[in-house]
Amino acid sequence: MGLGKMLKTQLGLLWKFLGFFQPPVLRFLHALVVCLIMVQVLTQLFGLGAVHMILGLVLCVLGFGLVACGLGMRGPRHYFPYLWGDMAQLASDVAAIRSGKLIIAPRPKGLACVVQGLGMGALSMTLLTGLWWFRSWQMGDASHTAASLHSVFVWLLMAYAVGHGGMALGHFFFWKQAAAKKPRAS
Repeated sequence: MGLGKMLKTQLGLLWKFLGFFQPPVLRFLHALVVCLIMVQVLTQLFGLGAVHMILGLVLCVLGFGLVACGLGMRGPRHYFPYLWGDMAQLASDVAAIRSGKLIIAPRPKGLACVVQGLGMGALSMTLLTGLWWFRSWQMGDASHTAASLHSVFVWLLMAYAVGHGGMALGHFFFWKQAAAKKPRAS
């Protein structure tokens, strides 16, 4: 199997895996936002400021759309149950991890959902501070505070992306292993 075919197969399986947790619209927005975030990091690293700004504005629309879509479909209590004092599922998930169970199924108000809520927060703050910095630059007085805060939230978002993405790929890997062991009906 060639590299292209293998990559296409793996991306197809990843798309199917994400379908267990996200409807197609949310999955598509999620994928677009992830890709744009990676491109944004590269445009910043290579000093492509104009491209970074234009794609940043596109990312604002898609990123806020992703957050709104997620919150609209599931509601804020799904991602931020602790704000309502609802800690039962989160406590259950943490207890399972503390007892040595590393793979736990995502449940509403559980650890996976709370982590997604943190990602929504990091993404939103990165976008808001980016807009603030862009607007101050447009007004002819680029704000050092906006630039500094944007940088802090970008680093938080990158740390989140590595952790969240790594855990997602780990779950994907274990799902594929389990699926490969199941006997297929003929």
